[in-house]
Amino acid sequence: MPDQQEHDSARAGQFADLSALLTGFGRIELLGTGMASSYLRAIDAVLPEGVLDEVLGAFGRLPPGTDPGARDAALRSSILDDPKLGPVARNLIVVWYCGTWTALPDAWRAAYGTSPLDTDRVLSAESYQAGLQWVAAGAHPAGALQQGYGAWSAAPVAAPAAAPVAAPEGAR
Repeated sequence: MPDQQEHDSARAGQFADLSALLTGFGRIELLGTGMASSYLRAIDAVLPEGVLDEVLGAFGRLPPGTDPGARDAALRSSILDDPKLGPVARNLIVVWYCGTWTALPDAWRAAYGTSPLDTDRVLSAESYQAGLQWVAAGAHPAGALQQGYGAWSAAPVAAPAAAPVAAPEGAR
């Protein structure tokens, strides 16, 4: 039987892999935020015991990632559309993007349990700053990680131009 440290490490890896699938960011990018273990602990504290393990178990039963369309469809049907697991998975996405926990729906809480930590809240100052929303928007967190004194006076840097897309063979 594996010891507790091995179990915790495997669980953290599975959490990172599930998070990568749900957010569209790579596992390394997520781990690079430094927030994975903090998010795992926070979500475990909010949810009734065993619920996150149910989500991770359902993730572990998804088909391998060789066919992204099939894996996405399985994710939707097995987790996102599930009345118990779906709200938790959607909250996991919000945690990674915004650093916030959104209270689960009242119907979910009535059916599966509740916690005093299940309230709308920012998990921490670090989670707000590490939110994937800033990366996705190419911005910085308002009120933190400023660009520096006088940055407002410089013109924005233009985004790199996209490579031209060739027309299909018969379109000319």
